[in-house]
Parts: sequence; C-alpha cells; structure tokens
Amino acid sequence: MATNHMHTPRVHLSFLHSTTEWNSLLKMAPAAIDLVSTRHVAHQGLELLSNAANGRRFESVMASMQALLRDAGVPVLVDESKDAPSLVEHDALSRPQRRWLGQVALELYFTQLFRAEVAILDLWPSHFGVDGAGDAVWSPRPFYLRWDPEFRDGLRNVYAGFFLERKKHLAEGLRQLGLGRSAKPLLEHLGEGNPRSVRFDRSKLDSTLRAMARVHRPEHGTLHRHFIAFGLYLTSLHELLGSLDLAFDVRSAFMRSYRER
Repeated sequence: MATNHMHTPRVHLSFLHSTTEWNSLLKMAPAAIDLVSTRHVAHQGLELLSNAANGRRFESVMASMQALLRDAGVPVLVDESKDAPSLVEHDALSRPQRRWLGQVALELYFTQLFRAEVAILDLWPSHFGVDGAGDAVWSPRPFYLRWDPEFRDGLRNVYAGFFLERKKHLAEGLRQLGLGRSAKPLLEHLGEGNPRSVRFDRSKLDSTLRAMARVHRPEHGTLHRHFIAFGLYLTSLHELLGSLDLAFDVRSAFMRSYRER
C-alpha cells in the first residue's frame, strides 16, 4: 500500500456559505471549548473562518503539506476537490488495511505537529480513507491555521517529554501551555494503557477535556485560543481511529515522525 502518484490540490469551498456547517464544526469539540474564554472562542472562530475563505492560500497550504508528507515518507494523497477519489467505507476495508490506514493517520498527525508550522485540522473519517487503488487519500476541508510558536512548542515538548521520558521537556511543555493543575487529567489520558496498543474512543477524550476544564481555575490564567483548534484536530483523529475499530501503535508513529530540534 503505497502512494506512487501525487495530485494537484483543487479547493472546493462551498461549505462556507452555510452557517450550519460552521455551527456543527464548533460542536465537534465542545469539551475543548470549555477550556478557553468566550472571547477566545470567538477569536479562534474568526481565525479559522478567515483562513478557510482564502482559497488561494489553502491551495498553497495543501501543496506544501503534500510535499512535507512526501519528504517525511507518509504515504498520503492530499486531494480536495469536487471530483476527489471515492473512499471505501471503513467497515468494508480488510483488517490489515484498517491497521495500515490508522498508522498512516497517526504519522500524519505527528508529522504536522513536529515538522510544520501550519496544520490542517480535518482528519474526520469521511475525509480520510482508502480509494479503490488502495492508496490513502486525504480530502480535508479548509480548516487550518498557523500555530502560535509558544503553543506549538508546548505541544511538541509535552509529546516528546512523554514518549521519550524526558521530564524536563514535559514540565516545560506544560508550562508553555499554561495548564497548571489541569495537566493531571491530560497526563492520565496519555499514560493510560500501553502506548503501543491504543484504542481510540471519542467519549474518553471528551471526558479528559472536561476534567481539565473542571480543575482549571481563573487564577491559572486563560488558556490559549489554539486549544480550540487543537481540540478539533485531536477530536477528528479520535473519530477516525475509532471508526477503524482497532488498537494502534502510537509510540512507533511518534518515533517515525519526531524530529529533534
């Protein structure tokens, strides 16, 4: 299962004309929304909408992402168009295909965090799958943003600290993200079970985010608006991997994607 040809991205932005589409987007990560202020929710929403409205910029982001994934050895065709390849229903895929697709998705997830400054957030099952030729195809909607450097570095340090068992990196990442006491549910979520055999469950993620919101206090400071974008990104990954109904080796995907700074 390998991608031997690349498509030129073509952008289809008709969804922007529907406020229903935007409302449903925000509902995808309600627990993440609980972590930030109302002002930051509005700011993040405007940022995502502004990005999505710029079709030419998204074409550039798509082309850059395809090149990045190719260089990183992540075998995914990036294609957003009206006539994008039809994807095989996940429950019609063989077990080896589902396992392969899930590992590819995890590598893509970490590659965007560690090797790019811009992330495309849409990993929902209806937009990421296998076509009739057996290739992994990603047809994301234009939900993307450029990470704030401090927030991005915080995410990188948390993941590197956890998977590489570097306590200083982990502590620094949690400080950069401003999590304080609300980090405990997150660390429990990351440390649950064997990282080489993880089953993804959207409800568990929502519970973790809500637990973080419950213990976070105003005196800890307002969390960065990009927690909304990250919540969407993480939620879509959980939806995708949950739909594949298998356990995945998260640690190996991290190690294949991680780049030392």
